[in-house]
Amino acid sequence: MKKIILSLSLCLSVGIAVAQEQPANNSNNNSNNSYLPKSGDYALGVDAAPFLRYVGGLFSNAGATAPTFGLHNQGIYGKYFLEDNRAIRAKLLLNIHNTSNKQSVQNDEAVKTTPGATTIDAKKTGTTDVQLAVGYEFRRGRGRVQGFWGGELALGLGKTSTTYEYGNPMTAANPNPTTATSFSGSSPRILKNKGGLNFSGGLRGFVGVEYFMASCVSLGGELSLGLDASILGQSELTSQEVVSGEVRESKVRQRSSSDVANHFGLKTVTGGNVFLTFYF
Repeated sequence: MKKIILSLSLCLSVGIAVAQEQPANNSNNNSNNSYLPKSGDYALGVDAAPFLRYVGGLFSNAGATAPTFGLHNQGIYGKYFLEDNRAIRAKLLLNIHNTSNKQSVQNDEAVKTTPGATTIDAKKTGTTDVQLAVGYEFRRGRGRVQGFWGGELALGLGKTSTTYEYGNPMTAANPNPTTATSFSGSSPRILKNKGGLNFSGGLRGFVGVEYFMASCVSLGGELSLGLDASILGQSELTSQEVVSGEVRESKVRQRSSSDVANHFGLKTVTGGNVFLTFYF
């Protein structure tokens, strides 16, 4: 993997070196115009921050490490050029994952005959975070340097739920079974914490600059400003406890004291990113 990234870094360095050899006034340079996207072209881009950190590490005492992409923060960009200087664009951020944590605890039943016997408690968390932005882009520039601006509609959907599985069942004879203290209290004992559905949307304007290092590769950055709104649904907590000699489960809608039944917010937000884009 490091060899691949190093090769990419060298190619980009060569592209920059070649670009520096071009005349300062590029506006009428046909070779430079051939670097720019045309009507009918597609573009695919990714956040450039991991690559920039890698290249920076090559020149530092700390050394370089292979780029890593955390999907919660990294986006995938796509464009289609309707005209040489106009394009429709989309950006997708996707974060869907499940984690499982396990911890050994005393086996309350088996320890009666086998000292030191243990069982397993498990905590499973599922997270879904999807964000999609669709927009329209205008472009203008000289030679390899291109400015762009436009607007986009952004939508997001997120949710997190946690489920607990216990090795020691709760019974009337054992109302406070041994439970992993880092997972849940003894009584009432949490079975599931179902997070509320978080829906967000917004309208944003953006402005940015791209520099074409090669005929199909550009490095650019943009800033955005807009209005975002969100609706946060209530979470639901399922727990169990022994009441009057019986094991009972209960479900409770919950929020912090500062929240209302339905949360709705409207605020001005800013954002920015650096990206690497390939055109074909």
